[in-house]
Amino acid sequence: MGLIKSKGKAVMNYEFEHEKDFLIIKLSGSTSINERLLVKKHLTPYLQQPDQKIIVDLEGLNETEGVYILGVLNAIKKEFQLLGGEVKLCSLEPELYHYFQENRLDQIFDIGQSVQQAKQSFKGKSNGS
Repeated sequence: MGLIKSKGKAVMNYEFEHEKDFLIIKLSGSTSINERLLVKKHLTPYLQQPDQKIIVDLEGLNETEGVYILGVLNAIKKEFQLLGGEVKLCSLEPELYHYFQENRLDQIFDIGQSVQQAKQSFKGKSNGS
């Protein structure tokens, strides 16, 4: 698990869980302006396996600032896509979801309401191909 804390600063927490065919990344806390630059350090141990199904759970996020979290999500998506993996998001707060809609980011990211819905989305896709 990659849990990092520091006093007085915005802190993004990363928690990684393997659950059957899925890697669930739970993001919580607050994003800092340079968080996107730190993401790969947290992801590196999980970038060994190709074709992973990744679910990024944003339920614990304290942010509704889309700009900073967007950099983090783009970095996660890029790293796993380079290995043939697929990334889905879930549990966005309404304000953040509206930010994604307004900026058409919901066309770039596959967004579900919950981890369970994201899992079903993967299953539906593999059955339909």
